[in-house]
Amino acid sequence: SGVAVAYVRPSRPSLACFANKFPMSKPQSAFATLPPITGAAVVTSITMYPADVIRAICMANPGTGPATALSGFVKAHGLAGFVKQGLAAEIARASFSRMIKFWLQPVAHQTVFGKDVKQGTPFTKGIAGALATFPEVWTISPLENLKLAEQLDKEKKFNGLVDTSRHLMRTRGFFGGFYIGYIGMQMRQCLWTGGFFLTLDFFRGKYREVIPNKLASDILGGFSAGVFGTTLNCWTDVVRSVIQKEAVAATFDPKAKPAPLINHINPFHFLSRALSIYSARGIGGLYSGYPIKCVHLGGSGAILAVLMPRFKKMWGVE
Repeated sequence: SGVAVAYVRPSRPSLACFANKFPMSKPQSAFATLPPITGAAVVTSITMYPADVIRAICMANPGTGPATALSGFVKAHGLAGFVKQGLAAEIARASFSRMIKFWLQPVAHQTVFGKDVKQGTPFTKGIAGALATFPEVWTISPLENLKLAEQLDKEKKFNGLVDTSRHLMRTRGFFGGFYIGYIGMQMRQCLWTGGFFLTLDFFRGKYREVIPNKLASDILGGFSAGVFGTTLNCWTDVVRSVIQKEAVAATFDPKAKPAPLINHINPFHFLSRALSIYSARGIGGLYSGYPIKCVHLGGSGAILAVLMPRFKKMWGVE
């Protein structure tokens, strides 16, 4: 009779075995997140551009409502003005602006607080967001001034981005032409970005308690965080818009004396202008255009809160 032979299936090596033989992959580079963040920033900038045009007009002219700003802009430039007036400068500025701060915020958090942003508190996330805006504003200030000059150009004195750039450079020089209202722009970005990252997780968490749909809670959470940031920074946007509008208008007056360069980085000069607007128009003057700005930056916050994590997941990064 045959002898039965038991078959013993060879055991599979454990995952621990592989982990010992093959070390873990290298930590993710900070640059790995740049492509998906850039993609989300560009989509947001293009989507929200019409709201930015109306916002800029309202804030540069305290007391002007969104409907009046819209009708005046269309009357001066037609519907094509939404494509021609400052579009290139704004898409470049807004895309780079959003890209650099959303990319650098985790880097700033790791550098300053010594831990991953996922392990941070709302306070540390907000501080890291505010710090990330410094290289952002240093870079985007020229585009911000060019864009605003074109958007507020009712008399059609400028013929495109290159012409606007040449005019500001010729009449006021590099710093005096491209960094008008710098301190206001820096304060604006610090307050909005810090406020956004400070409250984003809070709002998303609260909405998820009542809305199980993750997409809906991301939209509402991002919008609410964007509106919170807008509430913090609206007055700074009004003041710097007025300063920039007056400075650009003065470049066409040969008798006008250029403002001292120190004014562009002097917070006391900026606050004195804020007080003068408040004295003339009250708190409503400092929050001129607040509703449309909430649409603009609340909408931006909603789109970014939805696209950033999903684009990163599609790209295979964290």
